[in-house]
Amino acid sequence: EETDPFKRPTKHNIRMAIYWLVQGCQPGDSLVFHYSGHGSQQRNYNGDEVDGYDETLLPLDFETQGMIVDDEINETLVRPLPRGARLHALIDACHSGTVLDLPYLCRMG
Repeated sequence: EETDPFKRPTKHNIRMAIYWLVQGCQPGDSLVFHYSGHGSQQRNYNGDEVDGYDETLLPLDFETQGMIVDDEINETLVRPLPRGARLHALIDACHSGTVLDLPYLCRMG
């Protein structure tokens, strides 16, 4: 078990890691975001989800601190990127297909 409190995947630490990743990002930069863990859904209250549910990531302390909602992920990880920067997001979690809240979908088949 991880004993360094700054390396534990708490909501605060995940948020801080996202802020660290995007700060100072310039056109031409290529960023990698990787998350392997639990994902879920919760009822959407602002009306921006077609299916009525926000996708979420569940940090270690989600039961006391709450989930990280797709709206927040988009606002802190996607929107700050300047035009010409690339984000490679590898998300291994349930309900992660639209967790970045991107304005388009990939339709396969």
